[in-house]
Amino acid sequence: MPFQQLATGIEVYYEIAGDGPPLLLIMGTAADHSTWNLQVEAYKAHFTVITYDARGTGQSTRPIDKDDYSMRILADDVAALLETIGIDETHVSGLSLGSATAQELAINHPHKVKTLQLHCTWGRSDEWFIRMIETNELPVRHDDLASYIRTALLWVASPTFINDQPEDVEAFESAFIVDNPHPPSKEGMIGHFHADKTHDALDRLHQIRVPTLITSGEVDWQVPTRYGLQVQERIAGATMHIFRGSHSSHIAFHEMADEWNEFTLHWLLRAETLGR
Repeated sequence: MPFQQLATGIEVYYEIAGDGPPLLLIMGTAADHSTWNLQVEAYKAHFTVITYDARGTGQSTRPIDKDDYSMRILADDVAALLETIGIDETHVSGLSLGSATAQELAINHPHKVKTLQLHCTWGRSDEWFIRMIETNELPVRHDDLASYIRTALLWVASPTFINDQPEDVEAFESAFIVDNPHPPSKEGMIGHFHADKTHDALDRLHQIRVPTLITSGEVDWQVPTRYGLQVQERIAGATMHIFRGSHSSHIAFHEMADEWNEFTLHWLLRAETLGR
């Protein structure tokens, strides 16, 4: 599959599937493009779906210096990728770190964004958020990725998923590291954590002028709904949707994929029908 050398100085791996208006998916911290597989399958009958490995993940360039990672830098990579592959404007959906990247894309490259979906999002990293990220960062700094994924799942997965679906939990953990042909690197993960901890777009979110959907899960411990509500308040006309139920976690896109995909696809199709 294709690689592109970007004007931002990195090489990016990306994939394109489906047919229709372009839709760019931006994944979260340390996760590569394949994490979107269930969404690609749901969307590709209606949209040309673009997924990619953000800098620091998968097969893309993995800078060593943490200062080579910020939400603005990640967004500039996205804009450069779209420019390189000839896409002038696209629907954009970002999750977690991907949602913060999408905010910066919409603020700094507004002509590239047709509509915006911000899942598990926040506008500014406060002290609570920074300390939460540091609990995930600690085992990585000690070169213990196995402990990282176990710790991270306590934040991102639902208790129902962990308690009642041990085989699915094991498969999820293995897919991230052991069975991943391109597992995350220590330097890339620390870079993503740095971007997470330094994100601050809250006072600029009013610059976003495109139709925007914000979603959260009621059992998302990592990025609680209060953060999404703060973002909604700053973007004129933004719609807020809260997924409910025992699987409505930070990874609701995986745990309750059918409902998550149906809702987000319906919103996209309606926005496309309305001409936005």
